Amino acid sequence: MEWGSESAAVRRHRVGVERREGAAAAPPPEREAGAQEPLVDGCSGGGRTRKRSPGGSGGASRGAGTGLSEVRAALGLALYLIALRTLVQLSLQQLVLRGAAGHRGEFDALQARDYLEHITSIGPRTTGSPENEILTVHYLLEQIKLIEVQSNSLHKISVDVQRPTGSFSIDFLGGFTSYYDNITNVVVKLEPRDGAQHAVLANCHFDSVANSPGASDDAVSCSVMLEVLRVLSTSSEALHHAVIFLFNGAEENVLQASHGFITQHPWASLIRAFINLEAAGVGGKELVFQTGPENPWLVQAYVSAAKHPFASVVAQEVFQSGIIPSDTDFRIYRDFGNIPGIDLAFIENGYIYHTKYDTADRILTDSIQRAGDNILAVLKHLATSDMLAAASKYRHGNMVFFDVLGLFVIAYPSRIGSIINYMVVMGVVLYLGKKFLQPKHKTGNYKKDFLCGLGITLISWFTSLVTVLIIAVFISLIGQSLSWYNHFYVSVCLYGTATVAKIILIHTLAKRFYYMINFIYLAKSTKKTMLTLTLVCAITFLLVCSGTFFPYSSNPANPKPKRVFLQHMTRTFHDLEGNAVKRDSGIWINGFDYTGISHITPHIPEINDSIRAHCEENAPLCGFPWYLPVHFLIRKNWYLPAPEVSPRNPPHFRLISKEQTPWDSIKLTFEATGPSHMSFYVRAHKGSTLSQWSLGNGTPVTSKGGDYFVFYSHGLQASAWQFWIEVQVSEEHPEGMVTVAIAAHYLSGEDKRSPQLDALKEKFPDWTFPSAWVCTYDLFVF
Repeated sequence: MEWGSESAAVRRHRVGVERREGAAAAPPPEREAGAQEPLVDGCSGGGRTRKRSPGGSGGASRGAGTGLSEVRAALGLALYLIALRTLVQLSLQQLVLRGAAGHRGEFDALQARDYLEHITSIGPRTTGSPENEILTVHYLLEQIKLIEVQSNSLHKISVDVQRPTGSFSIDFLGGFTSYYDNITNVVVKLEPRDGAQHAVLANCHFDSVANSPGASDDAVSCSVMLEVLRVLSTSSEALHHAVIFLFNGAEENVLQASHGFITQHPWASLIRAFINLEAAGVGGKELVFQTGPENPWLVQAYVSAAKHPFASVVAQEVFQSGIIPSDTDFRIYRDFGNIPGIDLAFIENGYIYHTKYDTADRILTDSIQRAGDNILAVLKHLATSDMLAAASKYRHGNMVFFDVLGLFVIAYPSRIGSIINYMVVMGVVLYLGKKFLQPKHKTGNYKKDFLCGLGITLISWFTSLVTVLIIAVFISLIGQSLSWYNHFYVSVCLYGTATVAKIILIHTLAKRFYYMINFIYLAKSTKKTMLTLTLVCAITFLLVCSGTFFPYSSNPANPKPKRVFLQHMTRTFHDLEGNAVKRDSGIWINGFDYTGISHITPHIPEINDSIRAHCEENAPLCGFPWYLPVHFLIRKNWYLPAPEVSPRNPPHFRLISKEQTPWDSIKLTFEATGPSHMSFYVRAHKGSTLSQWSLGNGTPVTSKGGDYFVFYSHGLQASAWQFWIEVQVSEEHPEGMVTVAIAAHYLSGEDKRSPQLDALKEKFPDWTFPSAWVCTYDLFVF
C-alpha cells in the first residue's frame, strides 16, 4: 500500500504497534527536518501535504500525546464545578443580614415581618371582599397613622384613600379589556415640610388571589414599603423630592388599581420615576428584571445606591418576550404613564406561589432585610438627587446591566453594547478573512479545517437536541412526564448526561477521520467518560420509566403541589328569542400543567377522560367561564356533572336598549350586576363586526381566537355596570348578529362554596392544591 493513500486510522494503528515493539525493532531513518509528508484530509476524503516539525510524528499522535488521562481530566472538571458552586454560594451569602437591625435610620426586617404577619393573618384578600376592602385597608391606615406620629418634623405625610373607576385594554394573554369600579388604593405622600414639585413612586399591592394568604404575592412587598416609609419619615436627613407610596388593592385583577392611580390621581402628575416590588416566588434575592423606557440614569441610581445589587437584562428580555404568561404594574406605568422605573421581584421557590402554602413563615427574614435595604437606599438616593427633577434630559436609550456575584452591577447603554457586539463580529470576520486569503503554504488548509470543525460542532449540538427530544417524548407517551419537577437532579442525570454523552460521541467519531479534532480535547481518551455518562442516563431513564420519581410533593418543609382549578357552575344558553334552549351544571376542572389529571384519576376515579369537556362551537371561548383569557394555553379540561348552584347574590344581565345609529350600526346597551368578579365575552357573527364600544379607549380588542374578552371587577358598594357595544352589520343572518355571554365568579364569602365542591376537594390527595369557587354562565344571542 502506498503511504499517500494509507488511511489515518490504519496509520495510527501501525505507528502504535511500532512504538510498542520498542527497541526490538530498528527505528526507521529520520526524514530531513521540514520535509513534506503526505497526510490524509479526513474531512474531505482527499490527500494533501503538511509540513512536519522535527521529531514530530503526525498531527494525530501529537494531539493525543499532549492530552491528560481521563482521571485527571475528570478531576479537573470536578474541581471546576466545585469552584463554580462555591462562587454561587458566596453570591447567595449576600442574603445574610449585615449588622444589627432596628438601629435608627436603618431598615428593620423584624418590624416588616410583624406587618407581614398581621396582613396575612386576615386570610385571602380578593378585590371586593371585606377582607381586602375593609380589614386590610383599616390595618394599613392604622399603621400609617402610627408612623405619622413618629415622623420627623422635617417631613410632611399626607394620606389619601382613592376609589377609582375606569377601563383600559392591554395585549397581555393575547389581548383583552379590563373594567374596574370603586376599587381601593391607599396613597401616602412623604415630602419636605415646604412641599415638592417632583416625586418618585414606590408601588406594592396588598390584594391576593382567591384561596391563598398571599404572603409573597404581595403582602411582603407592602410590608417592606411600610417599613421603608417608617425609616424615611423618621430620618433627620432632608428630602429634596417627595416619595409617594401606593398600596394598591387590585393588582391581581390584572393591574387595575395602578391604572386607576396613574390615570386619575392628582399626585400622579408629580411622578418622575417609580420602583415596583413584586413576587414570582417566595423569598430569595429580589431580582431587577425590568427597567423603564429610556432610563439609563435610573439604572445608574440602582447601581450606585443598592446595598445588595442583583440584576439581569437577560431576565428583562425573557419576561418582556411574553414567554412567561405573567405581568406586573410595571406595564401600566410604562404604557399609560410613560414613566421610567425599576421592577424588582422575589424569584425563589415559585412552587408555592399563589397556593395555600404561601404563608408568612416561609418568607425569609434575610430576604426581607435585603429587599428593604435596597429599596430604602435607592428611594433615598432618588429623593435627594437633582436628576429626578430633570429626568427628561437623561432619557436617551435603554441599558445593558448585570451583577457580578451579587457584589456589584455592571451597566452601560445598549448602544455601547451594540458597538461591542459589532466590534467582536468585525474582529472575527477580519481574522477569518485573513486566514482564508493567506497562501496555502502558510496556513495549510485552514478553510477546510475551520468548516469541518464548525460542521462537526453543529452536528453534535443538533443530534444531542434530537436525542433529548426523543427521550422526553417517550417519557411523555408512557405517562411519566414532569418527573424532574420535584427532583431537580433527575433532569441533570437524564437530559444533561444524554446531551454531554452525545456531543462527546460525535466528536470522538469525528476524530477517527480528522486529526484536528484531537486538539479540542483535554483527555487522551473518552471511553470511560462516555460509558459513565451513558450508564447514569440509562439508570435514571429506567427509574423514571418505572415511576420512581413522583412529580409532586406535600412535604411541609418543601411543598411542590399540583395546581387544579375547580369551578362549580351552572350554564344557561338562550336563543335569539330569549328562550333557554340548554341548561346544565357541573364542576369544570382545569389541571395547570402537562400531566392533566393522569395522577388524579387513581385517587378520584370519577375524574377521568370520559368526562372531557367539549367545546361549544357557537359560543365564545367554547362556552366555558374562563376567569382570564388563557383558553389558548390550556387545551384539556374536564366537566363533572353536579347539581345546580344557587348563590344568594345571583347575577342579573339585561339588554337596556337596542337602537340604530346615524351611521347604520346597531348600538346595544347592557346592564349587569353581580359579584365582585365577572367576565364578559362577545363573538360577532358572520357578516357582523364590532366597530366600537364604551370600554377601554373605545376600540374593541380581540383575544386569541377572534372573540372579545372583558375582565370586570368592583369594590364595595359598586353601582350596576352599564356599557354598550356597536355592531356593524353588512348582511343580515337569521341566527342574529352577535353572541354575548357573562360569567359571574364568586371568589369570597359563603357564595363561593357548595356542598358538592367541598366534598370533591376533600377527595384530592394532599400533594395537590385545588383552588375552588362557584360561578354561573349565561349566554344570549342578539
